[in-house]
Amino acid sequence: MDERSSVENSNASSTNENRPDQVVPKIVRPYHALRNLHGHRTVLVVASETTLNIPDDLKTFTEGENGVSVHFTKKLPLANSRHPPIDVIVLVYKVFHKDSFQTIKDSLPYIDIQYMIGKCFILVTSDSKFCRTDVAEIEDFAGAYCLPIHFVLKEKDREGVQRLQIPSNLMALYCPRSGKDTNSLLANATLVRSARWCTLSEK
Repeated sequence: MDERSSVENSNASSTNENRPDQVVPKIVRPYHALRNLHGHRTVLVVASETTLNIPDDLKTFTEGENGVSVHFTKKLPLANSRHPPIDVIVLVYKVFHKDSFQTIKDSLPYIDIQYMIGKCFILVTSDSKFCRTDVAEIEDFAGAYCLPIHFVLKEKDREGVQRLQIPSNLMALYCPRSGKDTNSLLANATLVRSARWCTLSEK
């Protein structure tokens, strides 16, 4: 191949790369760290089909005094590029549901790496009893990507409906209100995780 042909092929390749009709990956990126300090924080919940009971399970994210609002999607990338600023991303894993694990793996490439520093975590839940070996796969995955992992029970509410029971101090860790002591929130969240795992193991 002569030099002219090489240049033409290079230009053609460059033109194809910049074609407007090409699909550009829709990466979810964080906004400025100081955004919305005194307002609502937005949590993006990523959960595959049948993983959560919508909308009942989503209500538990908004309970308490953290001022959290929820944006839900079954997978990433988001179908609509117009969405509220995302402060925290929750990847939901349901024990014995392989599709939930696949959704997490498929969605991870569309999450900006800046979320991996304390603004993205895996939430493990189940409708039935399970043991430690049942969650070994997701624990290994979380460890490989340095993602925090929290185990949350489903319990019956006052109306007898089973839904997630997310401790308010767990959400306070990821969506702290202005003026809160982050170190104490971190310690509380660690205790919550340990207590929850002990409860799950005993059942």
